[in-house]
Amino acid sequence: MFRNAFSILTDKSANNVLYASTANGLELLILLRSIGFYKNPILIWQHRAVMQSRNKLVRLLLKQYYSGVDIMFMFSQMHIDESIRAGVIKPHKLLLKHWGPDLDYFDHVKSANAVADSKSNELYFCSNGRENRDFPTLIEAFRASGQVLKIYTSKVHGNMNNQDILSRYGDADNIRIQIMNGDSSNSKYLAKEVLNSYGMAICCQERDYTVGLTSLFEAMALGKAIITSDNPYFPIDVEKEQIGIKVGYGDVQGWQNAIDYLVNNQEVAIQMGTNGRKLVEQKYNLNLLSADIASMIRMKGAAI
Repeated sequence: MFRNAFSILTDKSANNVLYASTANGLELLILLRSIGFYKNPILIWQHRAVMQSRNKLVRLLLKQYYSGVDIMFMFSQMHIDESIRAGVIKPHKLLLKHWGPDLDYFDHVKSANAVADSKSNELYFCSNGRENRDFPTLIEAFRASGQVLKIYTSKVHGNMNNQDILSRYGDADNIRIQIMNGDSSNSKYLAKEVLNSYGMAICCQERDYTVGLTSLFEAMALGKAIITSDNPYFPIDVEKEQIGIKVGYGDVQGWQNAIDYLVNNQEVAIQMGTNGRKLVEQKYNLNLLSADIASMIRMKGAAI
């Protein structure tokens, strides 16, 4: 935090806007902005609702701190609503932005794998992601359905030992688990596995943020049907958009029903994938987001 503040404050470049994907490490600069010692507008992304407190003194301090933020971008309307109710940041500073995948990247993955591997003829669902996944519910559902599930995740994430949890389910022939390291080179391999899959399974624990959103957009970019936990923080209703099926948290039978439905209705699954791809092309993708954010940065910079 102090190093970042010193580096930015002593930077002699002609920068007039501070834009960041998170406020982490910028807290001192935001505080300095709130009391007038840092002049440049600060535009940041916030992945959850802002902090709130019933303590009057804490609320006063939070109001002072958040006054140093000029624009706060959010992924979810629910986060905006919760932040407004917290009463520590002015509503006009909160903006919903449509984050999305890098379609050029995923199109490259598709073109590089235009000739499918012989193994890709196998019908399987793919589950990737490492954060707050509900593996027990997912595996129990696939055990009951008999369909093949391929799980790709990290050994640990935060307080969750994914490998330990998954080791309890190693006796199911249709459940294939691969523990991945953090190497960025794995991203193309994982994208290929999603591309060759029948659909994406996003089974998460109930949390107060958009857990699973990256997997959702990856499936959409690659044109795959989706079964997902019914996360109200998602900016997309997969059933309303006809790109997938929502299942309640911890609902093993609901998952089994969704799996069986997609397997028995291939045309529906294909259409869901097509709908998802169209939606990210039209509304949720990196190019659209980048142009939008760049426009706001120019606007804020010009206002100085």
